[in-house]
Amino acid sequence: MKRQSIQKKINGNYALVTGACKGIGRAMACECASKGMNMLLVSDDQVALNRLMQDLCQWYRVDCRIFCIDLAKEQAPLKVFEWVMENAFPITALINNVGIGKSGTFSEMEIKEANYMITLNNRVFIELTFYFLKLLQQQPKAYILNMSSIEATLPLPYKAVYTGTKNFVYAFSLALREELKPTKVSVSVICPGPVLTNADGLSRMNAHGKRSKLLLMMPDQVAKIAIDGMLKGKLVIVPGYINAFFFWLGSKLPRSIKMPLLEKLFRVYKT
Repeated sequence: MKRQSIQKKINGNYALVTGACKGIGRAMACECASKGMNMLLVSDDQVALNRLMQDLCQWYRVDCRIFCIDLAKEQAPLKVFEWVMENAFPITALINNVGIGKSGTFSEMEIKEANYMITLNNRVFIELTFYFLKLLQQQPKAYILNMSSIEATLPLPYKAVYTGTKNFVYAFSLALREELKPTKVSVSVICPGPVLTNADGLSRMNAHGKRSKLLLMMPDQVAKIAIDGMLKGKLVIVPGYINAFFFWLGSKLPRSIKMPLLEKLFRVYKT
Protein backbone atom coordinates (compact mmCIF):
# COMPACT_ATOMS: atom_id res chain seq x y z
CA MET A 1 0.00 0.00 0.00
CA LYS A 2 1.41 3.41 -0.95
CA ARG A 3 2.12 5.94 1.80
CA GLN A 4 -0.52 8.40 0.53
CA SER A 5 -3.29 5.80 0.73
CA ILE A 6 -2.14 4.76 4.22
CA GLN A 7 -2.22 8.39 5.36
CA LYS A 8 -5.67 8.93 3.89
CA LYS A 9 -7.07 5.99 5.84
CA ILE A 10 -5.64 6.98 9.22
CA ASN A 11 -5.94 10.76 8.99
CA GLY A 12 -8.54 12.03 11.45
CA ASN A 13 -8.08 9.00 13.70
CA TYR A 14 -5.69 8.54 16.59
CA ALA A 15 -2.73 6.35 17.48
CA LEU A 16 -2.26 5.71 21.20
CA VAL A 17 1.33 5.22 22.40
CA THR A 18 2.25 4.15 25.93
CA GLY A 19 5.60 5.06 27.43
CA ALA A 20 5.57 7.89 24.94
CA CYS A 21 8.04 10.34 26.49
CA LYS A 22 11.36 8.53 26.18
CA GLY A 23 13.39 6.29 23.93
CA ILE A 24 11.56 4.16 21.39
CA GLY A 25 8.14 5.33 22.58
CA ARG A 26 8.95 8.96 21.90
CA ALA A 27 10.50 8.07 18.55
CA MET A 28 7.41 6.06 17.54
CA ALA A 29 5.13 8.94 18.52
CA CYS A 30 7.17 11.23 16.26
CA GLU A 31 7.14 8.68 13.44
CA CYS A 32 3.36 8.24 13.65
CA ALA A 33 2.80 12.01 13.70
CA SER A 34 5.08 12.42 10.68
CA LYS A 35 2.71 10.10 8.78
CA GLY A 36 -0.28 12.29 9.59
CA MET A 37 -1.65 10.40 12.59
CA ASN A 38 -3.24 12.30 15.44
CA MET A 39 -1.67 11.22 18.72
CA LEU A 40 -2.74 10.11 22.18
CA LEU A 41 0.32 10.07 24.41
CA VAL A 42 0.39 8.17 27.71
CA SER A 43 3.21 8.41 30.24
CA ASP A 44 3.87 9.17 33.90
CA ASP A 45 5.93 12.32 33.20
CA GLN A 46 3.68 15.38 32.89
CA VAL A 47 6.46 17.80 31.95
CA ALA A 48 7.81 15.55 29.20
CA LEU A 49 4.29 14.88 27.92
CA ASN A 50 3.57 18.60 27.61
CA ARG A 51 6.84 19.19 25.80
CA LEU A 52 6.28 16.33 23.35
CA MET A 53 2.68 17.40 22.69
CA GLN A 54 3.84 20.92 21.81
CA ASP A 55 6.61 19.58 19.57
CA LEU A 56 4.33 17.22 17.62
CA CYS A 57 1.65 19.87 17.13
CA GLN A 58 4.24 22.34 15.88
CA TRP A 59 6.30 19.99 13.73
CA TYR A 60 3.56 17.91 12.10
CA ARG A 61 0.32 19.91 12.50
CA VAL A 62 -1.54 16.99 14.03
CA ASP A 63 -3.93 16.92 16.97
CA CYS A 64 -2.19 15.63 20.07
CA ARG A 65 -3.69 14.81 23.49
CA ILE A 66 -1.93 13.62 26.63
CA PHE A 67 -2.83 11.50 29.65
CA CYS A 68 -0.41 11.37 32.58
CA ILE A 69 -0.62 8.19 34.65
CA ASP A 70 1.58 5.47 36.11
CA LEU A 71 0.32 2.47 34.17
CA ALA A 72 1.59 0.06 36.83
CA LYS A 73 -1.01 1.38 39.27
CA GLU A 74 -4.18 -0.62 39.88
CA GLN A 75 -6.93 0.17 37.33
CA ALA A 76 -4.60 2.48 35.35
CA PRO A 77 -5.24 0.82 31.94
CA LEU A 78 -8.97 1.07 32.56
CA LYS A 79 -8.62 4.79 33.35
CA VAL A 80 -6.84 5.31 30.01
CA PHE A 81 -9.69 3.54 28.24
CA GLU A 82 -12.30 5.61 30.08
CA TRP A 83 -10.46 8.80 29.09
CA VAL A 84 -10.58 7.77 25.44
CA MET A 85 -14.27 6.86 25.66
CA GLU A 86 -15.23 10.10 27.45
CA ASN A 87 -13.56 12.13 24.70
CA ALA A 88 -14.75 9.86 21.85
CA PHE A 89 -11.31 9.62 20.29
CA PRO A 90 -11.48 7.28 17.25
CA ILE A 91 -8.58 4.85 17.82
CA THR A 92 -6.90 3.35 14.76
CA ALA A 93 -3.63 2.14 16.31
CA LEU A 94 -2.72 0.88 19.77
CA ILE A 95 1.04 0.86 20.37
CA ASN A 96 1.87 -1.03 23.56
CA ASN A 97 5.39 0.24 24.14
CA VAL A 98 5.73 0.83 27.87
CA GLY A 99 8.06 -1.53 29.70
CA ILE A 100 11.11 -1.88 31.90
CA GLY A 101 14.17 -4.14 32.08
CA LYS A 102 16.45 -5.26 34.88
CA SER A 103 19.36 -7.66 35.00
CA GLY A 104 21.01 -9.62 37.78
CA THR A 105 20.80 -12.98 39.53
CA PHE A 106 17.16 -13.89 40.11
CA SER A 107 17.78 -15.16 43.66
CA GLU A 108 19.13 -11.75 44.63
CA MET A 109 16.32 -9.75 43.03
CA GLU A 110 13.65 -8.27 45.26
CA ILE A 111 10.27 -9.82 44.53
CA LYS A 112 8.67 -6.37 44.26
CA GLU A 113 11.07 -5.61 41.38
CA ALA A 114 10.08 -8.80 39.58
CA ASN A 115 6.38 -8.11 40.11
CA TYR A 116 6.74 -4.53 38.88
CA MET A 117 8.46 -5.74 35.70
CA ILE A 118 5.76 -8.35 35.07
CA THR A 119 3.04 -5.76 35.67
CA LEU A 120 4.50 -3.11 33.38
CA ASN A 121 5.68 -5.46 30.64
CA ASN A 122 2.72 -7.87 30.60
CA ARG A 123 -0.38 -7.04 32.61
CA VAL A 124 -0.61 -3.46 31.33
CA PHE A 125 -0.52 -4.33 27.64
CA ILE A 126 -2.92 -7.25 28.11
CA GLU A 127 -5.47 -5.02 29.83
CA LEU A 128 -5.10 -2.20 27.29
CA THR A 129 -5.48 -4.63 24.40
CA PHE A 130 -8.56 -6.16 26.02
CA TYR A 131 -10.24 -2.80 26.63
CA PHE A 132 -9.46 -1.30 23.22
CA LEU A 133 -9.97 -4.31 20.99
CA LYS A 134 -13.70 -3.78 20.40
CA LEU A 135 -13.06 -0.12 19.49
CA LEU A 136 -10.35 -1.14 17.04
CA GLN A 137 -12.68 -3.70 15.45
CA GLN A 138 -15.13 -0.89 14.62
CA GLN A 139 -12.56 0.76 12.32
CA PRO A 140 -12.24 -0.06 8.59
CA LYS A 141 -8.59 -0.91 9.35
CA ALA A 142 -6.77 -0.91 12.69
CA TYR A 143 -3.43 -1.91 14.16
CA ILE A 144 -1.96 -3.27 17.37
CA LEU A 145 1.82 -3.07 17.84
CA ASN A 146 3.36 -4.80 20.87
CA MET A 147 6.90 -4.23 22.16
CA SER A 148 8.87 -7.43 22.65
CA SER A 149 12.61 -7.96 22.19
CA ILE A 150 15.15 -9.97 20.23
CA GLU A 151 15.47 -11.81 23.56
CA ALA A 152 12.00 -13.32 23.06
CA THR A 153 13.77 -16.35 21.55
CA LEU A 154 16.82 -16.04 23.83
CA PRO A 155 16.00 -16.93 27.46
CA LEU A 156 18.94 -15.10 29.02
CA PRO A 157 20.43 -16.16 32.33
CA TYR A 158 20.69 -13.13 34.64
CA LYS A 159 17.74 -11.55 32.81
CA ALA A 160 15.32 -14.37 33.55
CA VAL A 161 12.26 -12.30 34.45
CA TYR A 162 12.77 -9.75 31.68
CA THR A 163 13.23 -12.30 28.90
CA GLY A 164 10.27 -14.24 30.29
CA THR A 165 8.06 -11.16 29.99
CA LYS A 166 9.22 -10.49 26.45
CA ASN A 167 8.62 -14.10 25.42
CA PHE A 168 5.08 -13.70 26.75
CA VAL A 169 4.54 -10.57 24.61
CA TYR A 170 5.86 -12.41 21.55
CA ALA A 171 3.74 -15.54 22.07
CA PHE A 172 0.58 -13.59 22.88
CA SER A 173 0.98 -11.41 19.79
CA LEU A 174 1.35 -14.40 17.47
CA ALA A 175 -1.67 -16.10 19.01
CA LEU A 176 -3.87 -13.00 18.94
CA ARG A 177 -2.92 -12.37 15.32
CA GLU A 178 -4.39 -15.75 14.37
CA GLU A 179 -7.58 -15.10 16.35
CA LEU A 180 -8.08 -11.74 14.63
CA LYS A 181 -7.37 -12.88 11.06
CA PRO A 182 -11.08 -12.73 10.12
CA THR A 183 -11.22 -9.11 11.33
CA LYS A 184 -9.73 -5.81 10.14
CA VAL A 185 -7.33 -5.60 13.11
CA SER A 186 -3.69 -6.36 12.30
CA VAL A 187 -1.39 -7.44 15.15
CA SER A 188 2.36 -6.90 14.94
CA VAL A 189 5.18 -7.50 17.42
CA ILE A 190 8.44 -5.54 17.35
CA CYS A 191 11.57 -7.38 18.54
CA PRO A 192 14.49 -4.93 18.63
CA GLY A 193 18.02 -5.72 19.69
CA PRO A 194 20.11 -3.28 21.76
CA VAL A 195 18.77 0.27 21.50
CA LEU A 196 20.53 3.27 23.02
CA THR A 197 17.74 4.79 25.10
CA ASN A 198 19.31 5.65 28.48
CA ALA A 199 22.45 5.54 30.62
CA ASP A 200 21.59 2.13 32.06
CA GLY A 201 21.34 0.64 28.59
CA LEU A 202 24.68 2.22 27.66
CA SER A 203 26.37 0.64 30.69
CA ARG A 204 25.02 -2.81 29.76
CA MET A 205 26.29 -2.43 26.20
CA ASN A 206 29.70 -1.26 27.42
CA ALA A 207 29.89 -4.40 29.57
CA HIS A 208 29.59 -6.49 26.40
CA GLY A 209 32.21 -4.51 24.50
CA LYS A 210 32.45 -4.43 20.71
CA ARG A 211 30.01 -7.25 19.99
CA SER A 212 27.03 -5.30 21.37
CA LYS A 213 27.88 -2.29 19.19
CA LEU A 214 27.38 -4.46 16.08
CA LEU A 215 23.72 -4.84 17.06
CA LEU A 216 23.18 -1.32 18.38
CA MET A 217 20.47 0.85 16.84
CA MET A 218 19.08 4.28 17.69
CA PRO A 219 15.44 4.83 18.74
CA ASP A 220 14.49 6.72 15.57
CA GLN A 221 15.83 3.90 13.39
CA VAL A 222 13.82 1.31 15.29
CA ALA A 223 10.70 3.51 15.29
CA LYS A 224 10.67 3.97 11.52
CA ILE A 225 11.04 0.23 10.90
CA ALA A 226 8.41 -0.54 13.56
CA ILE A 227 5.72 1.82 12.26
CA ASP A 228 6.34 1.00 8.60
CA GLY A 229 6.10 -2.70 9.45
CA MET A 230 2.92 -2.18 11.45
CA LEU A 231 1.21 -0.29 8.61
CA LYS A 232 2.22 -3.00 6.14
CA GLY A 233 0.65 -5.62 8.42
CA LYS A 234 3.91 -7.41 9.16
CA LEU A 235 3.64 -9.94 11.98
CA VAL A 236 7.18 -10.05 13.44
CA ILE A 237 9.37 -6.97 13.02
CA VAL A 238 13.08 -7.37 13.83
CA PRO A 239 15.04 -4.17 13.05
CA GLY A 240 18.51 -4.73 11.55
CA TYR A 241 19.85 -7.62 9.50
CA ILE A 242 22.28 -8.83 12.17
CA ASN A 243 19.59 -8.69 14.84
CA ALA A 244 17.25 -10.63 12.55
CA PHE A 245 19.91 -13.31 12.11
CA PHE A 246 20.41 -13.72 15.86
CA PHE A 247 16.64 -13.77 16.40
CA TRP A 248 16.36 -16.61 13.88
CA LEU A 249 19.40 -18.39 15.33
CA GLY A 250 17.94 -18.20 18.83
CA SER A 251 14.88 -20.12 17.68
CA LYS A 252 16.91 -22.80 15.85
CA LEU A 253 19.89 -23.62 18.10
CA PRO A 254 19.49 -26.78 20.19
CA ARG A 255 18.83 -25.93 23.84
CA SER A 256 21.83 -28.01 24.97
CA ILE A 257 24.09 -25.67 22.99
CA LYS A 258 22.16 -22.43 23.36
CA MET A 259 21.75 -22.20 27.12
CA PRO A 260 25.40 -22.77 28.23
CA LEU A 261 26.50 -20.35 25.52
CA LEU A 262 24.03 -17.68 26.67
CA GLU A 263 25.12 -18.12 30.29
CA LYS A 264 28.72 -17.49 29.33
CA LEU A 265 27.93 -14.50 27.12
CA PHE A 266 25.62 -12.82 29.64
CA ARG A 267 27.55 -13.57 32.82
CA VAL A 268 28.49 -9.88 32.80
CA TYR A 269 24.88 -9.17 33.86
CA LYS A 270 25.31 -11.19 37.03
CA THR A 271 26.04 -8.06 39.04
